[in-house]
Amino acid sequence: MPDPSSRRTFLAASAAAVSTAAFPWNTAAAEDSAAELISGKDERLIVLKPYPAVIETPLKLLTEHQLTPAELLFVRNNSQPKDAATISASTHRQWAISVGGAVSKTARIALNSLGSLPRTEYEMVLQCSGNGRSLFSFAAQTSGTQWGRGGMGNVKFGGVRLSAVLDHLGVEVRKSVRFVNAGGSDEPLPDKEDFLHSLPVEDVLNRSIIATTLNGKPLAAIHGGPARLITPGVFGTMQVKWLSELIFVAEESTNYNHVPRYRVPNSPIRPGTKYDFTLQNSAYNWDLKVKSVILNPNHGDALKAGENTIQGVAFNDGRVSISSVLLSFDKGQTWTRAELSQPESQYGWIRFSLKKKLSRGTHTIWSRAIDELGRTQPLDGSIAWNPRGYEWNGVEQIKVTVS
Repeated sequence: MPDPSSRRTFLAASAAAVSTAAFPWNTAAAEDSAAELISGKDERLIVLKPYPAVIETPLKLLTEHQLTPAELLFVRNNSQPKDAATISASTHRQWAISVGGAVSKTARIALNSLGSLPRTEYEMVLQCSGNGRSLFSFAAQTSGTQWGRGGMGNVKFGGVRLSAVLDHLGVEVRKSVRFVNAGGSDEPLPDKEDFLHSLPVEDVLNRSIIATTLNGKPLAAIHGGPARLITPGVFGTMQVKWLSELIFVAEESTNYNHVPRYRVPNSPIRPGTKYDFTLQNSAYNWDLKVKSVILNPNHGDALKAGENTIQGVAFNDGRVSISSVLLSFDKGQTWTRAELSQPESQYGWIRFSLKKKLSRGTHTIWSRAIDELGRTQPLDGSIAWNPRGYEWNGVEQIKVTVS
């Protein structure tokens, strides 16, 4: 297991930053509430951008449910159909997905024809690539909406495996294929390309489903209904909404939304450095990183002296289990193992909790998850700094006042 007490130089610098800096995830909400912008959403959600919708979930609301209800689930849309501003089911009844590229024959997947095929459900973490982006700002400002840590949820998608659909249609993928270009039937912003990502074909054929339900109900229009390509264990941007086409190709796409967007440098760069992203010098957002997030208390909370319970969640890409979550109350000098819940799913999050007596004063609480492969959260999250602020997974840090 990695030594959680290493990197002493960082600890000292980080402690100083925590004690003096304002935490950047306390972002002022937009004028319109989430409930006004999207029918059915909870008015307590934090609106970061009204259109296309960018809406964050307050962390304490995530303590109330194992499966995050649609009304509480974050929203991140680069573009969205005009009739999608609701958590109700899509009104499209004749939805179809075209299949082409390097395949034995082209085909059309009619959504209403999939009822006879076996269904698969995944309980899984859905997380925006930019979740935690504002935390990179301790090192240098990043572009994009300055997310706090509520761009995530734990949900259950249901649908039919793409591989089963292709078999049913008699479509064979040629050996030369390395990627699937997945596109959505959205409405791109002016002068921008349709939203599309290149996904690794092996993962897609092994795991992906054409999802039509969310938490057992018809897939909410705002979350990609009636059809969304879901691959558990990967970032939300790759879970293509309003799925309308699947093109099997040998080479990765150069679509604007796939490069330069939604990529991280292949090697660490100095915070604040400009970077010209190409297919060769960067990697697309894919596997979720090991992460823990403290849900309760929140940063800035006032607690009473005595025993308090620290609660949170931890997750990774689902390749192996989370083995431990460690908490520190002395800026990383010592660590205490939290109690973990039993996993509900390979790809879902687990909950952690620890009861701790806190004396009067100001306390900084850190959490750090470790999985069975030894992968963990870096003590200095800025080592993964990138200009667009993707894939934050630094050690969790909050500050509370006890009286």
